[in-house]
Amino acid sequence: MHISCSLCLASPENIRPVPGPSDRRYFHCTNCSLIFTHPDDLPSVSEEQTRYEEHEHTIEAPGYVKFLNQAIKPTVEYLSPLMRGLDYGSGPGPTLSQLLKREDITCLDYDPIFGPELPPGPFDFIFSTEAFEHFHNVREEINRIDQLLEPGGILTVMTMFRPGVEAFKNWFYLGDYTHVTFFNKETFNFICSQWGYEHLWDDGKRVIIFRKRNG
Repeated sequence: MHISCSLCLASPENIRPVPGPSDRRYFHCTNCSLIFTHPDDLPSVSEEQTRYEEHEHTIEAPGYVKFLNQAIKPTVEYLSPLMRGLDYGSGPGPTLSQLLKREDITCLDYDPIFGPELPPGPFDFIFSTEAFEHFHNVREEINRIDQLLEPGGILTVMTMFRPGVEAFKNWFYLGDYTHVTFFNKETFNFICSQWGYEHLWDDGKRVIIFRKRNG
């Protein structure tokens, strides 16, 4: 089976195996710097659902609210009450949209497993918090997000930036078997260049904010 990158579609000569902490097979794309899991080693939808339901992801969980505010607080300066947004991958207990409501900002919810169904765009902003690392087909998901976002719109992504290839095997983030795709700054630079986004801000570890270019 020939393996190609699920983000840039690079051919096998750009794909290098990367040691992981288990029998799961990982690969590094030298073209876009994505690390991804072998398609045959991806979890099933039922396995993902079981894992997600273990999380305390509700507005009543102070730790989770604090966690989400790492993405919300640096983004709100780019938003206004006149905007309409989307939480892409809102999980079993949509919370981010409720927190934005407190700022008088409208944000709808979407989750492929727990619902609701994907609402019609376009949107002025999109949050995707702790979802990118779960994407099985990265290019397909980013295309969908891009189609939903207005030109000039804001995209905030929250996912732990991966370490170097040498340190990858011992990275704690791999302890969650639903984490299957891993990004670093170089990967996000590739996304900006390919989809036409401007890098506005990042915290250097897990939150990055983009603006979709006009035209």
